[in-house]
This record gives sequence, structure tokens and C-alpha cells, in this order.
Amino acid sequence: MTRRGSGRATTRALVAGALAIGLVTAGSALADTTPGGDGNGPAAGSQRDVDSPTVPNPIVTGPIQGGIRGGAYNRSRFPLTDGYVEQEYFFQGVARAADGSTAPYKSRILVRRPTDPAHFNGSVILDWDNVTVPDDTDVGWLPMHNTIMKRGFVYVAVAAQELSIEKSPIALKQYDPVRYGSLSHPGDNYSFDIFSQAAEAVIEKIEPNDSSPDAQGVVLGDLLPEVTRRIGIGASQSGSRLHDYINDWAAKAGVFEGFMPELADPTGINRNLVPILWLNSQSEVKPTTVEPDSDLFRMWEMSGSAHAPHDYSQYQNSGYVYHETNGNVDIYDRDEGVAWGYQNKPGDCGLNNYEPGYEYSAALVTLDDWVRTGHAPPVDPSTRADRSGGTLHYDDMSNLVGGIRSPIIDVPIAKYYAGQAPTGGSPCSQTGALPLVGGNEMMTAAELTAKYASSQKYAEEFEQQIEAALDRGWLLPEGAADLRHRLREATAYVAAAIGS
Repeated sequence: MTRRGSGRATTRALVAGALAIGLVTAGSALADTTPGGDGNGPAAGSQRDVDSPTVPNPIVTGPIQGGIRGGAYNRSRFPLTDGYVEQEYFFQGVARAADGSTAPYKSRILVRRPTDPAHFNGSVILDWDNVTVPDDTDVGWLPMHNTIMKRGFVYVAVAAQELSIEKSPIALKQYDPVRYGSLSHPGDNYSFDIFSQAAEAVIEKIEPNDSSPDAQGVVLGDLLPEVTRRIGIGASQSGSRLHDYINDWAAKAGVFEGFMPELADPTGINRNLVPILWLNSQSEVKPTTVEPDSDLFRMWEMSGSAHAPHDYSQYQNSGYVYHETNGNVDIYDRDEGVAWGYQNKPGDCGLNNYEPGYEYSAALVTLDDWVRTGHAPPVDPSTRADRSGGTLHYDDMSNLVGGIRSPIIDVPIAKYYAGQAPTGGSPCSQTGALPLVGGNEMMTAAELTAKYASSQKYAEEFEQQIEAALDRGWLLPEGAADLRHRLREATAYVAAAIGS
């Protein structure tokens, strides 16, 4: 294992002193991000990232081995492709709370990265792990893993909060006391600074004084010279924490060039710092007016998707089996998890199984392009739900009107309920009011016949909407390929239901 930290005590003390008296106020990642009036500006994410002068460099140890559970908690249950490896590191230091108090901590990051520098795209995604369950959950990996690996991102799951580490029956220290027994967390008031220090941990050098352009990293190895941007993401509870981080910590820390909070309320967010693409599901959509996009802020609302859709629930539940059997049993069936209803029967009423991973991935790439090039995506009111007249609107299939859309909802085989029940809907539509999970009502054979007449017409319309979503940037080519693969089963479902 490689251990970092020797020789850095003096540096940490100087940085801490500067912070205490307010001498240092700007970090490296926020340099040259002043936008024009349309959100365009210098490409801050095209320059090599360097240490922030305001965030202490933690001690980094790893890759971590050993324990009684056969590996890291929440190790990927998807096969790693495109030359990727998964490695776990511990990082530790002294964290600071908003009131100025300090406390020692020791946490972990779980890193998935390409081994070939030629495949690395320069972007490091740091995901604030969610603790709602409460365990250390890397929410962003599930919907975006395919795009992350195909496009060469580094993905870092960060255990920023106390429940990830301890004080939960399924926290890391309880899961594997041998592997994680040395970890400690002083409380969530310190989580914001811990998140900043995680961003610094990923760009730590093996030799701290190595100023050569090809200096190797403790975590990233020979990828380190190619790191040009770090992007912070987090979903639901973590999206709310990220909201506070952006407002109260990001400017001084200066370690992130962009943010993608998900499934949380954007009210009051600082829109004048770095590019933000805020991604919400239909569960978060309310009739009240939402402040329009501005220079450095874009908001996407995913019509059809619940806060915690079927795919997420299946993946999360399979994790408990996987980890309790030390990785010997994995019950997650990706094909079933991603299916958007064609595994059900016409007329069935159940939990929401809309698949939002296509939109998540498109949002990540859109934000990354914005950060990398300085060219903002256009302000487009159609990325939000239709709130005209102060109310939400639904089409003839009770699906939400407006917002980011995929062929799944524009050429539907089901009615996808989330956030609230649509007006004038069926008894099943009341499942839309179910917290987090929403509901799903399969169209009947009669409805499918009236809408499509034949399975061939269904497939043709679905293909047309794939092309439309690609043109709008709401779908990526890899997502389109996956939709076309699954369309074969959906078309067979329609054919069986209507007899042609």
C-alpha cells in the first residue's frame, strides 16, 4: 500500500492558519469561470487541475485489501468494461465545520477508473454517497455506469457523512469491522469539508514535491497528468447536502468546476459560481413556478421517472443479498430492472418502472461538455414540465406534459405516475402519490390497439422518437443502442397484446 502525508504537516498548518484569518478565499478550480450573459465563458475544465490552497491535503492510503467480506462495500455489481478497475482508498485528516471547529476523521473513497490514459477523458466525477437507507450508497453509478465507462470518466464514490461510516447497523464499520474498523467520523457538520478533501485526495501525488508534468498520482496513477476537471454530483438527500455545499463551501474550497445535483429542491441555489445542471425526476415536479434558467444554471425535469424507480429498488435490494453472501449471490437482473413495463401484463398496476438512466447519462455528458468547452447548453423551457396556468398537465395516457422525454414516455406502453396523482386518472393513478416510488399502470390491449393498431407501427414511432431525442441531446448514442436492443422485447409485448 502507498501512504501519503509525510512532510505535509507544515503545509496543513499554514493552510489552516490562512483559513482561520481569511487570507485565502479562492481555490484552483474556480479560476477564470466568469461567464457571459448566456452562460458561455472560458473553458475552466480544459486546464490541468491543481491543489486548492484552501483545502488541506489528506493522507491517502490504498488500494485497500483484506477484511472478512471479500472486498469493498458496494463494489460494482456490473461487470467493469473498457479496461476499468475498481479500487478503494482511505483518506484522513482534520476537517473543519462552519463554526470553525475542527476534528479528525478517516473515511473512504471507492474509485472506478480506466487503466489506459488514452481512454481517460480528463473528468473526475465525485458522487456524494447517499445515507438514507442508511448505508453508503453510490446512487450515480447505477444509472450512468455504462456511459461513465464508455466515455472514459473517473467515478469516485465519497463516504462524506457519518452514517456511511458508523452509527448505522449497515454502516461500513458494522459491515466489515476488520476492513473498516479504523474509520471514524466526527459528525455531519464536518461532511462538507470532508467532501472537499476527497476531491483533493484524488489528485494527490505519490511524491508531493514532484512538479514534473507527468507526476504520478496515489489514486489515479498515470491518469493524474490528464485531470482537467472535477464535477460534484449527489442525489436526493445527497443532492440537498450538495445544495448547501454549493452555497456555503464551494467558492472557498475551489475544487469543483461543475455540479449536477439530482432529485432535490434547487430553491435558493447560488447560480453564479460554476456551471450547474440540476436533474429532477417527476416526483420533485410541483405546479408552482420554478425560477427560469440563467447564466450558469440549467434545470432538467425527467417526465415519467419516480424518485426511486424500479431499477434502483431492484439494484439496492440485490445489494443486501450480494454483500450478505460475500459476493457469492447477486440477484440483480439488469434486463428486468431496466425493462419499462414489457415484463408485466396489460392493465397491471404496480410501482413505477420508468427507466431514467438514459436521461441521467445525457445530463452528465451535457454538463461535462459545458465545463470542458465553456459552451453552455441553450436555455430551453421545454426541459421543464408544462406549468401553464399554474397547474401541471397530462396527456391522453395520463403522462406528464413537458420536461426531458425519452421514447419510453412519448411512445408509451404504460402510464407512469410520480409526484402526485394526475387529474381524472384511473384508480391506479393514485399510486402517483406514493412517496419516492410512484406507480405504473400498463395500457390495456384495447388502449394499445387504439393507439398503434400494430406492433410494427409502435416500433416505427419508437424509432422516430429515438432519433428526435438524439437530436435534442436528451439521449446519447450508447443509450439509443440500448433502447433499440430492448425495443425488440417491447415490440413483441405489443404484438402479443393486440394480436398483430
